[in-house]
Formats: sequence, structure tokens, C-alpha cells
Amino acid sequence: MDRSRYRRLFRLLGGRRERLAAEIDEEMRLHLELRIAQLVERGFTPEAARMEALRRFGDLEQARRELTRIERRKEASVRVREWLDGLLHDVRFAARSFVRSPGFTAVVVVTLALGIGANAAVFGIVDRLLLRGPEHVREPDQLVRLYLTHRDPMGEPFTGSWLGYVSYLAIGDGSRTLEGVAAYSRSEGTLDRRAEAAPIDVGHVTADFFPLLGVRPHLGRFFGPDEDRPGAAERVVVLSHGLWQGRFGADPDILGRTLVLGDETWTIIGVAPSGFTGVELLRVDVWTPMSLRGATASPDWTTTWDAQWLQLVGRVRPGTTREQVAEDLTAVHRAAYTDTDQAVAEGRMSGAPLRFDASARETGEVGVSRWLIGVSAIVLLIACANVANLLLARIVSRRREVAVRLALGIGRRRLVRLLLAESALLAAAGGLAGLALAYWGGRLMRVTLLPHVAWSGSPVDGRVLAFTAIAALGTALLIGIGPAVQATRPDLTGALRAGAREGGGRRSRLRTSLTVAQVSLSVVLLIGAALFVRSLWNVRTLALGLEPERVLAVSLSFPTLAGASDGERELERARRRAFHDVALQRVRALPGVERASVAVGTPFRMRFGVRLRVTGWDSIPRLPGGGPFIAAVTSDYFQTVGTPLLRGRAFTPADHASSERVAVVNETMARTLWPDRDALGQCLFIQTADCSRVVGVVADARRAALREEPAMQYFIPAGQESGIGGSLLLVRPRGEPASLVSVLRRELLALEPSLIYVDVWHMQEAILEQTRPWRLGATMFVVFGLLALLVAAVGLYSVIAYGVAQRTHELGVRLALGANRGDIARLVVGHAVASTVVGLAIGIALALVGGRFLVALLFETSPRHPAAFVGVSIVLVLVSVAASLLPARRATRLDPAIALRAE
Repeated sequence: MDRSRYRRLFRLLGGRRERLAAEIDEEMRLHLELRIAQLVERGFTPEAARMEALRRFGDLEQARRELTRIERRKEASVRVREWLDGLLHDVRFAARSFVRSPGFTAVVVVTLALGIGANAAVFGIVDRLLLRGPEHVREPDQLVRLYLTHRDPMGEPFTGSWLGYVSYLAIGDGSRTLEGVAAYSRSEGTLDRRAEAAPIDVGHVTADFFPLLGVRPHLGRFFGPDEDRPGAAERVVVLSHGLWQGRFGADPDILGRTLVLGDETWTIIGVAPSGFTGVELLRVDVWTPMSLRGATASPDWTTTWDAQWLQLVGRVRPGTTREQVAEDLTAVHRAAYTDTDQAVAEGRMSGAPLRFDASARETGEVGVSRWLIGVSAIVLLIACANVANLLLARIVSRRREVAVRLALGIGRRRLVRLLLAESALLAAAGGLAGLALAYWGGRLMRVTLLPHVAWSGSPVDGRVLAFTAIAALGTALLIGIGPAVQATRPDLTGALRAGAREGGGRRSRLRTSLTVAQVSLSVVLLIGAALFVRSLWNVRTLALGLEPERVLAVSLSFPTLAGASDGERELERARRRAFHDVALQRVRALPGVERASVAVGTPFRMRFGVRLRVTGWDSIPRLPGGGPFIAAVTSDYFQTVGTPLLRGRAFTPADHASSERVAVVNETMARTLWPDRDALGQCLFIQTADCSRVVGVVADARRAALREEPAMQYFIPAGQESGIGGSLLLVRPRGEPASLVSVLRRELLALEPSLIYVDVWHMQEAILEQTRPWRLGATMFVVFGLLALLVAAVGLYSVIAYGVAQRTHELGVRLALGANRGDIARLVVGHAVASTVVGLAIGIALALVGGRFLVALLFETSPRHPAAFVGVSIVLVLVSVAASLLPARRATRLDPAIALRAE
């Protein structure tokens, strides 16, 4: 450390203060002497004049302090004005120099725009998913979703957020750590009826939901406790801001008008604020009182512990930890629970942030978003390294200019300011261009990768603008510090005497290190991209045991049975089951339908379990995947969904409610229950019924998730089921499934006047929802990986090309001394490949270390998959060779005579 430099600095500061004090003392002395002379002329004696002058002057020390403060303020103002004038001059000079080098400027600005724009776009996504919290919610960090953890029948811990109304009441009355608690649920509904009907997303909430979140209505009001009382709830509805604008044209007189939801008429009492979606980021079109939803779900939903279809959210009291909340809620739950399930009675409750899913885990999108922060930051670092390398190379060519400035007396601090102004101007231009990329990139990411999120506002809002400004400032410092430091320590004599061949031909360790850093960071991103692509490939080629891409699912919405007696309910259910048979025959007759079936319990939609007894087993084994699960299906079901039949036969039209009881089991069930015998002919005793003879074995099929353990599943003919319900029509089209959607709706609505809505969806949609994290990861890693590769390739080319241009004299000497042009080409290409190999080694080491943190996000893919590492290595070497070919060609075409004369 150069201590003399700091001593000179302190002496300089101290000397300035001493000079200012001396000047003020001299000014005060002159003022006193002038006043004394005036008083003497008026007849005062010298002594009396001095006393009178001092009296009129007042407190000398106070005057000295006041004058010191005024002078310092003036001096600071002058210094700031001079600094701003100098900065403006530096910016103008930098702008003129960049205008004179349009190619260099364009490369730098585009490179920075890619880095800054990528980070701004990702920040807009991550800000919505992780940082900001739900729109219009007061202090979202103080809100927690409530969970119950207990042991399942296999003794394994199970955590879920589905709770009952009795839990909501108990926690609201007994919790000491929560300021309040509210319940909510979601469902799919219809707006209007029949042909005019449109699907909507309905949010069912208790009256304390809106006050708990601290949200205010945009128009009208929210419903109160009297409108949400069980058994006496009123049909009032609050519209979402989007539905109010899109369906009703933002009519300010909407309050008091009626709205048809399903088969019932509701009164509009309010409009939610723009962007409000509750505590989740999923779209909600209307909000209704919870009690009306409960009345249609179960008659005893307010008192039974079995009706667990609500989710609870609570606001934690200030100063309370999550551990304290868990202990408090567990005590409340155990004291209130009155049912007979011992595992649930001993369960533990807890609270977790709102971004957690129903199983108290962060969603896949959130996990990938965390990685995207690091990935986009790496892209920006690569861009900064690239630009810094270019600026370092540029500053080498300006050694004589810098030396002349220093020799003429420009201070090193002023020189640093000039160079930092250049980097700041480049970063500002890159930031402005990056905002355009962030806007379009953010919109594209919203639509293609995260369509299920309820987005509001522009991808570039105030927070993104602030982030971009900070990113541009940090970029300016990163790209400017190295060149500024290098420029302020030249050998003045050598620099003034040097020509281009002496100044430009030097190799910089810093420049080489930056090139290696670009390559190594690119390796990390490309390996991550390769691993995610491999995961996505594994997901798409996964053997599901069915063909969801070939299947349409049809759900029929009938009027609710609220208020009907038990007998009326049973008659209506029988009529609807009969209508499903009629609808099935009509659908099978359509020319565009290959096969069709009715199912109760369908993949990725509904699954049921009932009591089952098997001869030879005191208790049925429990598998990690759960079960056994039951489904009731009509003939052609397995051909419709594409599940292969392995042995025996499938159901036929002769298998119905009054025929022999038969069953089909999946391969896992056959192997588990009858490991040494043929499953065909064995008996299943379903609930209290007689033997259901196994007539067929089908392949295992995924039931609810792409990642799930094997489970036992069996099928019975439709009509032989009891205690399960919820029929769906499954249709296998002959051609493109989308072409059949409108036909199915039209034909089924024509069959039954009481139908409210016919919902048709592609079964593949459920698969796509689950593949979203891998699609998001693969897409973003590939985009950023290719972006990093492009930036690194451009940087490598620029550095090599600039090095060749600056080493003209050296290369001329080599050619003059007998080197052939192949040697020159190998020299240039070898330097590029050597830097790439070093970067590869470092990048592979980083990828091996960081890969273990990526395991949870990959699907059946090792983070050390050799193909990913080998493939990326080959690509990087080829890119480095390609980037160096053109500079090498230029080097081999040098004329030695001209090169030797180059100065």
C-alpha cells in the first residue's frame, strides 16, 4: 500500500481548510481596519474606534463560522458545476468517438442489450412469481397457507392444504398466533346458458377473505358476513376487473344488475381491482360466497370432518415465527378434532408462504425461476466480459493518446472519469435497447411458457425500469473499471515513443482471462440447456400407458340439486346416467369419431378408492403409489384411451349393470396380488358385493402425475359401481381432435334441453400442465445458452481479429523469416482453441459442482450425463475454430513487406 499517497491526500485536504481559514481571517481583519479608520476620521480615538468597531461587528467566532460555511457552500457549488461541465464534455467526447467507430459501437451496444434485456425480462417474470406477491394484497409476506400433516394408511407422512369448514371455524376461534383466517376454493363454472355459455373460473371465499388480504373494491363493495351465512347465503357476486371490462365494457352502472352463472341468477354487487386474483396467481373471473358453494357440495359440510375441499389462509401476528404458528395451530386442531381417524387426530398443522403448492412444496415454475435468475446473470456477465475485453483491446490502441493526455497535465482522476463516461454511455444505450428486448421477450414468455398465470400490466413496468437502470449502472462499472485502471498506469516515455506495433502487439493476461471466463460460463449454460432438453425429451417419450394426445374429454353440466330431497336427487342422478348412455350412442355415430366411452374415474382428472377384499389376503398390500384405485367404464374404454390389453379380454356391450360381475386389473395389481398365479379368473370382492371375476389384464397407465410410483388399479363395467360418481365422455377422433370440439358441443346440447354447458377439452392439456416446468427450463436454458454462445463467439472473434490486426508487424517478421502461411493460421487458430480448452475445463468443473443442485428439476436425467458434456465440448471447440478462421485467413494473406513497414 502506498501510504505516502494517503498522507499527501490528507495534507491536501488539511491545507485547503487552512487556506480557507486564513483567507477568512484576512478578510475579517481588513473589514475591522476599514471600520476603525472610518471611526477615527469621525473623531474617535484609535482605542475607542477599535472598541466601537468590535462592538458593531459582533461575535467574531460566530462570524468566522458563518463565513466559513458560506465559502464552503460556494466552493462546493463551483466544484459540482465544474464536475458536471466536465462530465458533459466527457460524454460528448465519448459520443463523438463512438460515432466515428460505428461497427465497434454496434457490436458493444447489441451485446449489452442482449445481456441487460435478458435480465430485465427474467426479472419481470421472477418479480411476479417470487418477489412481488399477489396484486393488491397488504403485506403478503405475513400471509401463510395452512397445511395438515398426518400419516397415510401406509404409515408415510402426507401433507396437504385441503381442509374442512370445521377446521376454519376452530382456527378462527382458537388461534393466538393468527390475526385472522379465511377460506377459499376454486371451481370451473359457466357464464350464461347452453349455446351462449362460456367457461369461467369461479373463486369461492368466506366473507373475511377480502378484509384479511386488505384489498379494496374497484367498484361497489364485497359481500359481508350476512351474505355468507351457511343456510342463508345470498346470491351475490363480485366481478373480476378483466371480466367487467371484457364482457361488460367497463360499465360504471353495472352494480345491481343480474348475471347468469350456470342455471342460477346472481346479483352483481362489486368489481375487484385490476389484477387481483386472490392469494394465487391463477385467473378468477367471479367471486361468490363460500356458503353457496358448500350447500351444493355436501348438506353437512359445516359439521363433518370428511368434507375437506377448502384451503385456508391466515395472517400471522407481528413478531410470531412459523414454528410458533405451527405449535399453536396443531394444538387448536387436536383440541377441536372429533372424528375417529387416529392419524388425522394426531396430525400436525403448519403454515407456509403463498408460493407453495397444495403439498407444501414450491411449484416447479418457482424452482426454475430461481435458476433463471442465475442463468440470466451469467449471460450478463458473459456480455460484460466480452465488452470489457473489447474495451481493453481498444485502450491498448489508444496508449499514445492516453500518454499524450497525461503528459499535457490531465489528472488521472479526470482520465478515469472520461473512460467511465464512455462505458456508462455504452451501458445506457445497451439498457435502452435491452428494454425493447425485455418488452417483447417478456410478452412472449408470458404467452408461451406461463399462460396459466394471470398477468396484468405491461412486461416493462416501473420495477423493471428501476431494475434495468441498476443493471445498466452495474454493467457500466464492470466494463469500465478494467480499461480505466489499465489506461492510467502507462509508461509515458515508452508509450510516447511506441508505434502501433509496440503498443498493440502485447498480450494481456486480463484479456485472455476474460475470454476464458466467457467460454467457461457459456459451458455451464449449455450443459444446463442440454440437461433440460434431455429431461423434456424423457417427459415427452415417457410410456404413459395411454395416448392422451388422441383423446377428447367431455363434461356435461346439469342444473344443481340444491334444495332437492334425497329421493329427487336419486331419480335425477339415474336420469343423468341414462342420458350418458344416450349421449354415448350419439357420439359414436358421428362421422369424425373413431371410438367413444363413458368413464367414472379418468386419468389426470378423477380417481376413487373403495373397500376391496381379495381371496388369500387378510389385507391388501400398500404400494408407494397408493391404491387400489377403481374406475367404472363402458366397452371400448381401453381402445379409446389407448391402453394396451396384455391378457384376457376387455369389456364388451354384454358387460352391464345386470350381467355377471367382472373386472379388469392393471399389470401391477396382477403381479402384486397373484405373483405365482394367473390373475385371470381370480375374484375381487368390491365393497360388500359378490365376486367380480378378473377377465383381463391391461398395461399400467399414469393416473395423476408424470412422476408417480406404481399403484394397483382395476376397472369394472359402468353400472356395477356404487358410491362413486362423476361421469365423463371420452372420445377418440379419427382426425385432428380440435376439429371435433364444436361438433360435440352442438350435438350434445341438441339432445338434452336441461344441459347448461358442454365442456370439451384435450386430455393432453393435463400433461402439458405438468410438463410446464421442464418446458420452461428447457426453453430458457436453451435460449440463454445459445445467447451466451453467440456472445462468446462474437467476443472470441473480436479479440482474435483485433489481436491479428495489432500483431501485423510480428506476423510480418515471422513470414519474412520463413514461416509458411499454414504456420500462421495454426498460430492464430491454436491461440483461440487453447483459450477455449481452458474455459472448457473450468466450465465443466463448475457444471459438475452445480449439477447436484439441479437434480430436483430434472426428469430421469443425471446431472452428469456424459452426452451433455461431450456434446457441449465439441460445439465449443468448433465455435472457437469457426470464430478464428476469418482472422487466420487475414493473417495468412499479409504481405511481409507491407507488414514490416507498418507503424
